[in-house]
Amino acid sequence: MQKPVNHRGEPVARETLMKIDNPKLLWQLTFEGNWPSAVAFLGSGRKLAAANQDGQMFVWDLPEQPPEKFEAEKNSERKAPNHAPARRLDGHTNGVTHLRATRDGKLLVSASLDHSVRFWKPAEAASGQAEAILDIDARKSKAKREKKPELLTAPGVTVETQAAATVLDTHQDWVMSLGLSHDERRLITGDAKSTVVTWDVAATKEISRWKGFAWNWIQAAALSPDGQLAGVSEYSYKRDDFDIPAAALRINDASSGALKHDIVKLHLPKYDTAKTSYDAAQTWRKFFSNGLVCLDFSPNGKLLAAGQGGENDTGRVHIIEVESGKVLREITGHRYGVTDCKFSADSQLLISTGRDTTVRFTQVTDGKEVAALGSPRGGQFKDWFSAVTISPDEQTIAAADIAGLIQVWKLA
Repeated sequence: MQKPVNHRGEPVARETLMKIDNPKLLWQLTFEGNWPSAVAFLGSGRKLAAANQDGQMFVWDLPEQPPEKFEAEKNSERKAPNHAPARRLDGHTNGVTHLRATRDGKLLVSASLDHSVRFWKPAEAASGQAEAILDIDARKSKAKREKKPELLTAPGVTVETQAAATVLDTHQDWVMSLGLSHDERRLITGDAKSTVVTWDVAATKEISRWKGFAWNWIQAAALSPDGQLAGVSEYSYKRDDFDIPAAALRINDASSGALKHDIVKLHLPKYDTAKTSYDAAQTWRKFFSNGLVCLDFSPNGKLLAAGQGGENDTGRVHIIEVESGKVLREITGHRYGVTDCKFSADSQLLISTGRDTTVRFTQVTDGKEVAALGSPRGGQFKDWFSAVTISPDEQTIAAADIAGLIQVWKLA
């Protein structure tokens, strides 16, 4: 591997590299219902936030060590113990699409299909208490099997409750994407009306706003480490073959929205973005598949990763050189499509999740896979990982599982 540097070009000590030595599944946190869609560590590998497609959000305070003995129930796929959440974050009225947190865990940001972006302060005191049920699927199954409907209303777990500190409600449609700059000063959001907004985090005020192609969704958005550049992916699925909105992947100036690179034009120079025909779509679909659903800038600011989502065979991640806008290489490995991707702190590894229910660690320089967590469970329609988060010390990984579990691994 090349010698790592940070976003200022300064050498990074070798000891900071992510170590993957005999990883262990520590926890499988139950979060049933409408599947978990977002996850984020808050300051350490023991404080974790997760959200689902109903807009529910919880925070777990994990013990330093899981129980020494754990025995799964008969016929259960569970391989690690559960732990109840400590707090519920109340406010969203529709699915949460993304979570982002500052490295100290004092600020958590959520984006939602309820058209809002919310700021939370999980370290502050709770406002109340409530009862929460996180095992509703298991209850329904057992109630039906044992003919005991009373199981559905049995007591749940007691949690603290907390409301959002700030609500940003200027979006007029689903907020599909969310990104936080590495310096934690700027935020970027994108919605289903193809609107992109960058924000000043401290002031909670807009910096800039611009539009993509009409009829498109902003599938993914990310900011460079210093917050000066924005990576934006656009895509809108159509069932017919007529007037198909053109997909787009661009790098913009985050302060003004001015275009720096049209990645697709550079990669496919003969492609005409003005065309909305079936033939034009067949050209760009080779690059986009069913949409580039995740974007991440490398912490050294030199690369942008863009992962192909949807139901596809290989789930490629394009590795793009930020300065030139050129696609350097493609990383493959996830069968059925990628769902999330993030760089390691030294920019040397790409950590990705997919519909194959695995977390994969791949060397950026040569595309070689160095480790994988989880195991495929028999098909893309059974379950998959929808999102991944890395603890600030890079020793713990968590992935949201649409089967209703948050999987937490210790890497070394």
